[in-house]
Amino acid sequence: MPRLDDQLQKAWLHLQSGRFAAAVQILDAILKRTPTQPYALCLLGMVRLNTGDPQGAVMLLEKALQFGARNGIHGMALDSLGLAYLQLQRFTDAVAVLRRAAAIPNAPGVVDMRLGLALWNLNDLPGAAEHLGRAVHKEPANVDARMKLGAVLLQAGNAAGAREQYVAALRIAPGDIGVRAGMAESCVALGRHAEAVPHLQALAEAEPDNKQAIYTLASALYETGRLPEAEHWAKRYLALDNTAPHVQLLLANTLFIQGKADEGMALLEDAYTRTGDGELLGLLTFQYRQTCDWEKWREAWSKLAPLIGSGKALGSPFWLLCEPISAGQQRQYTQTWADARYRGITPLPGIGKPARPMQGRRIRIGYLSADFQEHAAAYLIADVIEHHNREQFEVFAYSYGPPQDTSPMRQRLLQAFEHFVDIARDTDDEAAVRIRNDGIDILIEIKGYTTGDRITIMARRPCDIQVTWLGYPGTTGASFVDYLIADPIIIRPGEEATCVEKVVRMPHCYQPSDRKRAIATPLSRAEYGLPKSETERGFVFCCFNQTYKITPGVFEVWMRLLQRVPGCVLWLVESGARARANLLAAASAMGITAARIIFAPRMPYAQHLARYQVADLALDTTPYTSHTTMSDALWCGCPVVGLTDVQSNLFAARVSGSILTAAGLPDLITGTLVEYEQRACELALDPAKMHHLRTQLQLARDQAHLFNSPAFTRDLEQLYLGMLAG
Repeated sequence: MPRLDDQLQKAWLHLQSGRFAAAVQILDAILKRTPTQPYALCLLGMVRLNTGDPQGAVMLLEKALQFGARNGIHGMALDSLGLAYLQLQRFTDAVAVLRRAAAIPNAPGVVDMRLGLALWNLNDLPGAAEHLGRAVHKEPANVDARMKLGAVLLQAGNAAGAREQYVAALRIAPGDIGVRAGMAESCVALGRHAEAVPHLQALAEAEPDNKQAIYTLASALYETGRLPEAEHWAKRYLALDNTAPHVQLLLANTLFIQGKADEGMALLEDAYTRTGDGELLGLLTFQYRQTCDWEKWREAWSKLAPLIGSGKALGSPFWLLCEPISAGQQRQYTQTWADARYRGITPLPGIGKPARPMQGRRIRIGYLSADFQEHAAAYLIADVIEHHNREQFEVFAYSYGPPQDTSPMRQRLLQAFEHFVDIARDTDDEAAVRIRNDGIDILIEIKGYTTGDRITIMARRPCDIQVTWLGYPGTTGASFVDYLIADPIIIRPGEEATCVEKVVRMPHCYQPSDRKRAIATPLSRAEYGLPKSETERGFVFCCFNQTYKITPGVFEVWMRLLQRVPGCVLWLVESGARARANLLAAASAMGITAARIIFAPRMPYAQHLARYQVADLALDTTPYTSHTTMSDALWCGCPVVGLTDVQSNLFAARVSGSILTAAGLPDLITGTLVEYEQRACELALDPAKMHHLRTQLQLARDQAHLFNSPAFTRDLEQLYLGMLAG
């Protein structure tokens, strides 16, 4: 404060102490004598500002500047006028005035903070970040400035920079709920869900009606696998508002994963009835498939099918793989869904320039997945990884699956990959930067849109050549995935438009097979609950596909087989009480007793494979055909009747035909339900043909393309070389 006469000094002290009426009395007296006294005008304007009259403040502060407020009070007048403009939402005027104030030597940080706010309101995010950054530099303990800088950086897409500001603010004000809210938001944006949880919990407890905080907490708990807690908070949200489809969807998924199918179905049915939401309908339709409730599935599908091309969100594209749609419809929906999912993700800089020149080093290929563990995808790929040409290729794994996994398959893969990089705890940005810094030339994701995928890492473009293969039978719909690996049967020449990616083809089947998979010693048929032997007419049909792949038409064929083949049984995978009850009810409606259908409980992989050695004939499904299950059956010596619908051009509908062709068993491929039923029945009633098939399968293990991992790997490497050549 400049030197003032005694009256102005008293007014200033009153203003500083919040005694506004006393200050006004003095200042009014001064201005009555000298209406253009700039210091009095400035102080009275500040009083007006502090007492909720920004318009009155503007008039007085503009006069103060007009009548010569200089020296120290000049900056004070400019700053106060800028604040008044801010309160009146005159942001352009605020910027002009505050720039003048900020240009004064030694201007306090609060001036830059207010200028940053004005620029933020004009959507000048770089300018706002610059001045808020200056405010923080001048006043490192200014929590408000750090919070606002964090918010601007978040809006600008710099979640990492925002998090740095909130971390610093928390050191100063650890109990500030606004800081914790910002910290949580930045962590969620970075995918650091576990770090976000305690801050979200604090926010939700402090603000029990804050629905956004409660939902974000439930979602973060879901992402970190803390399902009972996620369930609790989702239910707490719905107690406040039971009309929110996104929360109902989250809760339903949480319940299904925990095995609470009855509660999950009841929630979904009620939520869809009340909201008509498309994503709820998508999940509900899939769950009816999963539980084989075909009457309700038909009703739900009749509502869902017309929406496929509407652009409306209907949930994961995975849910549509078992539905009767075309590959063109699947692409259209998946591309729309992917555009929405990845729209807000910013690629890393430098795309189009290799991170490191390839001259003088091996080609670096990276495989990205959560499934480098006891998982079907791992059993398919393990032999390929072990056979990569290490003189030409340097092989990396980027694993975001359970980091504590100690399974035999994890140990095998740890040995197979030259570099096994655990990115489970990395954010998507951190993982992408790591991949880019490793100089990967080709990045292959083998997860697709299955549970827990992180294709969002690929959306950041860590690699100039990005590929999808094996984990998902269809297009990703994503513009940042350059290639999709298929084969001549799955995607025929001329059908490339069914995929967003450029289609490249393996010469035989796109799917590899592990020659080292261990098969446990089988139990006796009696121990499995099966008829004692085939010679006693106890023929065993089996299908260990997931229940959502079973369609009413396929099941009806199976029931007719049970009617036509005396004493035979059908062996299916156990998939919960609802599915079992619905399947048995459908069987009963066709005159088949429950004793003719045997359910196989979940078992470790080697013990599961042993079951194929006591089954007689495996049966396919359509339109989502057998994939790994068919490869497993053939390797274990169990023939499979394939069903590749001649009317379907879906990737998933053709996989079984590709596998059987590569196994040298094209005669087992059928194209219609009628042909499928007849072929299965003929084989079941002809022991000589079955014996011949088993002999063929024994030879196939050593001779067929399907089981030749070294040759498969060389063919795959040729595809990679072609990608690099452009």
